[in-house]
Amino acid sequence: MNQPSGAAPIEKGSFERACDYCGARFDVEVSRQSGSNHAQGFACPECGRHYEVRAAVPPLVRLVAQRTDGKGDRYQETMF
Repeated sequence: MNQPSGAAPIEKGSFERACDYCGARFDVEVSRQSGSNHAQGFACPECGRHYEVRAAVPPLVRLVAQRTDGKGDRYQETMF
């Protein structure tokens, strides 16, 4: 992909996250670009719990280990 002259380079990185709700582990791949990062949402692939990370585009999520809580429910956001 060609970048316009003078555009900041896109930096890719990843981190592993454990879900606070179900215990599943997943890898989150993010692309960052100076001046273009903003809150991007992503969800646990096992229960749907929502998280955010600052990135230039929505992150890619890959399941590493299934949930450990022994349940099969989906996470429910509460409005308190």
